[in-house]
Amino acid sequence: MSTHRSYQSSIEQLHREVEALAEEMRRPTPFRVTWLPFSIGAAFALTVFVVVAFVAKHV
Repeated sequence: MSTHRSYQSSIEQLHREVEALAEEMRRPTPFRVTWLPFSIGAAFALTVFVVVAFVAKHV
């Protein structure tokens, strides 16, 4: 019967973890998580634009 009790406690722990994960996923993402990739992409695009403009001007 000890094994059954062990399985039952494992299943209950799993249910608690899944419930906690579901609650965490319901919350909106932080602002920085949304804007960080956009900011990195914008900075990269601006750098490429400046380099291309500089090379085109000096050719």
